Amino acid sequence: MIITPKRQAKLFKFLKITKLPYLPFSLGVETGNICNLKCPLCPTGLADQSMKKGFMDLALFQSIIDQLQKNLTVINLYSWGEPLLNPDLIAMIKYAKSANKNINIITSTNLNIQNDQLLEDLIKSGINEIIISCDGINQETYSQYRSGGNFDLLMRNMKYLVSLQKQLNNKTNLVWNYIVFKHNENDIEEAKKMASSLGIFIRISKMRTSMKEEILKPHAESIEKYGDWIPNRPEYSAYDKEKGTTKISIKTCRKPWFEISINWDGKIFPCCAVYGDEYNFGSIKEKNIRDIWNNPCYIKARKEIVDKNRKAKTICGICRNNCFMHM
Repeated sequence: MIITPKRQAKLFKFLKITKLPYLPFSLGVETGNICNLKCPLCPTGLADQSMKKGFMDLALFQSIIDQLQKNLTVINLYSWGEPLLNPDLIAMIKYAKSANKNINIITSTNLNIQNDQLLEDLIKSGINEIIISCDGINQETYSQYRSGGNFDLLMRNMKYLVSLQKQLNNKTNLVWNYIVFKHNENDIEEAKKMASSLGIFIRISKMRTSMKEEILKPHAESIEKYGDWIPNRPEYSAYDKEKGTTKISIKTCRKPWFEISINWDGKIFPCCAVYGDEYNFGSIKEKNIRDIWNNPCYIKARKEIVDKNRKAKTICGICRNNCFMHM
């Protein structure tokens, strides 16, 4: 029986092993935490200053890939900013693919750019999936959350990507990601029709409350504070507003057994949901990934997850105390 990386991580988590003999196989890279939009539930959009701002340079990215290339199965090239703003994005994708052609590379973009050459380069880069954030069917509904965004420009660029695919016989997976809020929940069927006419797959996604606070505070607090965004239709909501809870109760987390997130400046975090420089587990500018992966902070975090009675001293323990993320 072949033990896949995913099965291996699941087994070590089940056995409560906190010092791991393997490296992570899932990598999140923050190409930069600067964005051209001001989404109201995102700390970047709200100009939160608890993280320094900047873009990852190509040399640092190459160092990450050189350390992990044989282990990696997936790279998520996005986090707290707009990836297409980093001038080295295409070079990053090509370098990762040259190191390991089997790596599945995904990025997520608001697609609010005026640069056809960049879009063409992106399609040709070897990237496997492009997630396009669009939560409306017109400028009015779209801009209620994607503040500062241009709906017509986004739709034009989406059509252009689809046309490039056909022209180049390209297999990149294009995904229109439609997050459901209270203000756009009645437009879902129309959005599906628009996606069908464009020839693009549409994913209907449930919203998260504050993307910074949701793991730092009890869900009830976030639901009360951000309840005006939560849709009324129960099939599209991850929350029970009356009870102040999430509908799905997450009992544990395996991410520190298989995943690592690296921000633009080299700071390492246990997952992409963590916002705040003070929660980092180390920096690859000071030590290599192998050493950080099993340093005291990582081991402590894993112990806090497998032992619910252990006092929380890391961000993983704080997240555990607040019943983890709902998705």
